[in-house]
Amino acid sequence: MSALAKGNKHDINKCLRQYKQPNGVIYFPALFAIPSEQRLPALPVNDVLPMLVVGLTLAFETMNLARGMNDNQVIDLAEIILESSSEDNLSLEDVVLFLQQLTTGKYGKLYESMDIPKFMDLFEKYREERWQAIQQIRYEQTVQHNAIPINERIVESSEKAEREKDRQAMKDYLNLNLMKDSLGAAK
Repeated sequence: MSALAKGNKHDINKCLRQYKQPNGVIYFPALFAIPSEQRLPALPVNDVLPMLVVGLTLAFETMNLARGMNDNQVIDLAEIILESSSEDNLSLEDVVLFLQQLTTGKYGKLYESMDIPKFMDLFEKYREERWQAIQQIRYEQTVQHNAIPINERIVESSEKAEREKDRQAMKDYLNLNLMKDSLGAAK
């Protein structure tokens, strides 16, 4: 966030590397691992709105649009992004990664202009890719879970419960002996 607030593109790119594969493709599992309290819907609007405005402004300047958006339109766009961010629990990193892809032409040529409806249409494509990635991860998890025979899943869950009971009993035993030893040393 601080790199974005400063408008330092090098630092922004450096921070975003953890969310990309070596070939530059977004690594969605890393994005999905961002905690909920660090996502746009949970962040204070007064903190995140200026960040979005800076990110959008930098991206539009990079695209060198003949008919770009004015400052008021950029602020309106940032607010629209914030308002819709709870629909799929977007993070600031999601938006900035999309902006990077937008500036490189991944979503097509912009023909020298940008407005809010055009931006939101392109952003919806990113959000659809993101949703597809979530669905793929969930599918893979289900397949892996179902690959384990049902009796092993039941045994596995009961073994976990037994191990947890054993750990708790050992902890209680050690705490009791530690208390006895400390009382004995105090006499």
